[in-house]
Amino acid sequence: MATILKKGQKADITKGNVGIKKILLGFGWQTNSSVDLDCAAFLLESSGKVRGDSDFVFYGNSNHDSGSVEHLGKNLSGGDVEQIKIDLSKIPAQIEKIDLTATIYEPEERRQNFSMVKGAYIRIIDAETRMEILRFDLENFSVETAIVVGEIYRYKGEWKFNAIGAGYSGGLAALCKSFGIDVSDSQPTQSTPQSKPNRPTQAPPSAPKKIELKKHQKVNLTKKKDQPLGEIVINLNWSQPARMNDRRHENSILDRIDSFISSKKSNAIDLDLACLYELKDGRKGVVQALGNTFGNLNSAPYIQLDGDDRTGSVASGETIRVNGNQIDKIKRILVFTFIYDGVANWREADGIVTVKCPGNPDIIVRMDEYGSYKILCGIALLENQGGTFSVEKIVEFFNGHRELDEAFNWGLKWQRGTKD
Repeated sequence: MATILKKGQKADITKGNVGIKKILLGFGWQTNSSVDLDCAAFLLESSGKVRGDSDFVFYGNSNHDSGSVEHLGKNLSGGDVEQIKIDLSKIPAQIEKIDLTATIYEPEERRQNFSMVKGAYIRIIDAETRMEILRFDLENFSVETAIVVGEIYRYKGEWKFNAIGAGYSGGLAALCKSFGIDVSDSQPTQSTPQSKPNRPTQAPPSAPKKIELKKHQKVNLTKKKDQPLGEIVINLNWSQPARMNDRRHENSILDRIDSFISSKKSNAIDLDLACLYELKDGRKGVVQALGNTFGNLNSAPYIQLDGDDRTGSVASGETIRVNGNQIDKIKRILVFTFIYDGVANWREADGIVTVKCPGNPDIIVRMDEYGSYKILCGIALLENQGGTFSVEKIVEFFNGHRELDEAFNWGLKWQRGTKD
């Protein structure tokens, strides 16, 4: 049974758990889809500072150079919202502790803070046995925009966990600064050499960013010279309808009846993520749950749908993965979503598509046109542009697959299918 911690308590990780080397950190919370949370890990020396930018592991730098810490992104298997994997045996000797954080993206611009987040927690799991070792349920916060959830630290040759739960204002930028990372966008006119030995002089890094596209706006994914593009993750998330027993503010029986009816209507909607693809050799097709054509990541079409959430209850939504290492074989991909069952209500769904690619800012495409009663929405178009992909926001609505196909000249033959 897992040890349940309260704020300020400490507990052993390795002592008493013989042979444990790899752990999973599971982060979870409850909020609406407009609040965008990110978890991260800061590898710190005894001074409480990072040695360099690479000691900050987050969605844009998902793997530490040592191989000791890996940000796994959104968890698609249910339960935790995000996960970070740590190999304790590979943590560099200079690192004394790893601080684990959660921040709200653009809190000032969106006027958001942690009062909008409920049920936040972190749990530590043995990565080999999948047994939960520790769990820390955070208290509710108010005006904070960043949280140091806890820290893993060395103590007499063992690893322990400290349940911190401390909130801060200033978001990610303030948090990074406190750990020794300069996230200012402006570059100094003159660089001053560092006086500390064995510390290479580096230009300040740009702040981690997310790019939100406007309709028909395009951006190109970038990659390092002579390196593959890496795996591209396309995630669709939408507002999860509140269940009747979660609506504690409704006091009258009429309120509860209205909520029940609304909830039943919302839960009847089955929103599916899918894509059309065209390969360089001329082959074309569709990846979707309908007809059980989930694709394949390691062979043609080099695109795979992770699964199908028929209930709308999976907090992480649905995800398509693209093997960017095979980009020379892919011509274009048209990402779309459709309502398999239920009445079209795009405003209630409030869908958000996020395109993640290693070394690139997250690309955000909001389904922010709500007037249509058509059941299918073309979201984004990825096109091969000289060895990388351009990403264009589409957000156009159609009566079905055939109409979408004709609009983008795909030329497939369509017939009715099911997911059974």
